[in-house]
Amino acid sequence: MKNKLAKFHLIALPTILAGIVGHFSSLTKFQRAYQIELPADWGFWLRFSTLSVLKKQLRFLQKHDHWDQAALKIYLKQIQPAFVKQVSVFQRLAESFEQTQQVGSEVYTQMYVGSQLKAKKKLRLVLRQLGAVVDDHGFLQLLGTHEFARNLVPHAVFYTAFRADVWQAYPGKAGLNRDALGQRLHLFRSWIDLQNIRYIRQNYTGSTDFAKLQKYATTAKIPLDLTTSAAFHNRSAQVFRYPQNMKVQISAANTAASSNFNNARMAEFIIDLDTRNFVSEWDAYCFESDGRVDSDPQHYSKKQLYQIANTESFNYGIPKGQQHDLPAKDHTHYYLDVKHPFDPQVRQLATQAFRSPQVVTIGGPYADLIKRLPDLVSWQKIPVSQRNAVYQEYLRFCAKTGSVPGYGGFLEQVSVKYLWVEV
Repeated sequence: MKNKLAKFHLIALPTILAGIVGHFSSLTKFQRAYQIELPADWGFWLRFSTLSVLKKQLRFLQKHDHWDQAALKIYLKQIQPAFVKQVSVFQRLAESFEQTQQVGSEVYTQMYVGSQLKAKKKLRLVLRQLGAVVDDHGFLQLLGTHEFARNLVPHAVFYTAFRADVWQAYPGKAGLNRDALGQRLHLFRSWIDLQNIRYIRQNYTGSTDFAKLQKYATTAKIPLDLTTSAAFHNRSAQVFRYPQNMKVQISAANTAASSNFNNARMAEFIIDLDTRNFVSEWDAYCFESDGRVDSDPQHYSKKQLYQIANTESFNYGIPKGQQHDLPAKDHTHYYLDVKHPFDPQVRQLATQAFRSPQVVTIGGPYADLIKRLPDLVSWQKIPVSQRNAVYQEYLRFCAKTGSVPGYGGFLEQVSVKYLWVEV
């Protein structure tokens, strides 16, 4: 028996050693190909283990997540500083790789921006990683291996880069109506909205959603925009009386560091004028046990359909509002966001039940009440019983002057403190 074991060791040991040497040789070639610099004082096994982990990670990112070589090199570049501290190198490798599975994380964003894939392929890559599939009710379900990074902020560089790729991939009047990917990109806007409202609610304190949103804007030093029309977010099932909701967009002006990006009026929030809380489809939808959204339109009440009809909507294009930072020929918002592909069936039902009013500039009964924050304070002072009469006076002023100054601005122009009488 001993002779057999000795004979086995004589045969197996050289084979094992040859395998290790061969594997290390392939790792050395891998190291040279990607120009990976490791500290000179590292021992054999530390170098061997580190390169083995890196090679496995890059193989996964390439074969499974479908990143190109440019993105892989960005990944290696951002973890390079970890190699000077060998005590934490494997923890750093694990944390960095985990970020590659979180859409919008710092590492993921660097890879996305650095990737040399064409715009449409990059957009498709993100949806593929998130497992974006349109179900039988026309609703986009996210069933993939990736998820949004929890710290992904509404003004994130990732969103701005993603928006820029949408512009590049879908120029012209056809917008997202051009193909099936465009349809999925339109539906994907809702999921970005979910991430945005979750981030605000979970990371800031305040008595209302609007108070939390203001804290976020103050902390991030981002100006809010209240000037774009909220007519599509004041849908009503009955005769329209006066606005119930206002629209807030971030950022009021472009604050992107790169000249290639523009984040102006990108993220959007709809605020109930009375409660100052968000009006959102995501406060109506029900999630099933497998993580899917129940998209059957027959499962939602009229109250829930109101939320779905008047929900927020992330903007691929740039709404103009009362800002003057866009050329007259810029119609990206109309082509990419307004003239969009089909909504899911549940929202189609909601927008059939709740109709948006025509704006005052074309003879309709709608004019934004809120254009500045003081407008909200002035409007909330009016007793509910008198709001309809006061709004009609404001509406006549807007129709006569051809302007929509907001309620506070209206009071300043007519030199009247209030148009109602306390009883």
